[in-house]
Amino acid sequence: MAFLSTKTGQFTYFAQQLGETNWRGKNVLDFGGNVGNILRDPNSTIDHERYWCLDVVPESIEQGRAEFPKAHWIFYDRYCFFFNPDGVERLDLPRFEEPFDYIVAYSVFTNTPRADMLQLVGQLEDRLAPHGALAFTFIDPHYHSWPDRYGSNNLVWRLEREIFLEGEKGNTLNIDVRALSERARDASWFVLVNGEDLYLETEDVPRYEPERQRTYHAFYTVEYMRSLFPRATILPPANDEMQHCCVIRNGQ
Repeated sequence: MAFLSTKTGQFTYFAQQLGETNWRGKNVLDFGGNVGNILRDPNSTIDHERYWCLDVVPESIEQGRAEFPKAHWIFYDRYCFFFNPDGVERLDLPRFEEPFDYIVAYSVFTNTPRADMLQLVGQLEDRLAPHGALAFTFIDPHYHSWPDRYGSNNLVWRLEREIFLEGEKGNTLNIDVRALSERARDASWFVLVNGEDLYLETEDVPRYEPERQRTYHAFYTVEYMRSLFPRATILPPANDEMQHCCVIRNGQ
């Protein structure tokens, strides 16, 4: 079943993180932009004809093109757990005639293996215009995003969310939230598959057949992301969200 996002607010989030609200006249690549909800944000100042969306879900590209015909829509047939399980593994990004002033990726590398993230970030940097910026989100599992409203960290929130979402489907996800959280307590990065399979600081995640693919969540601490991207600026969550932001500027 295709995933069509209903979330808005991405423009406000990235405008705050990049320190710029006026994006008129800027070429923008929305990597993993789904149906282009960043354009629906009431604060958005993106010129539709200067907006490109690249996504692994063909239905999202079709819907986005129908709703925003002046924008540019590109299906990226790369393998992605659950979202495009029949895609091509490690497929390079397409080339573009235009360099981009802003490249944004909201909740993309939170669902991507570490090796793929490193490959893709390097290729996205190559597509920046002079003085352009790449901004992408990640989730620190040990961070408390809403300390005044929620007492646990981001990992516990995700585990409880997985239980809730499966319950909405009529399924019971029997996991020990406390035990899984304790296992990950000292980890710098890890992957949580299907809400219950935890792989700590390893790329050695076994194959899951497409019918067994439900969710894939990658977590990285702030300190670990700084070690991976030493030129980047790491910013705390904004716009009341749980995701940190990694900003890499061309020429920084």
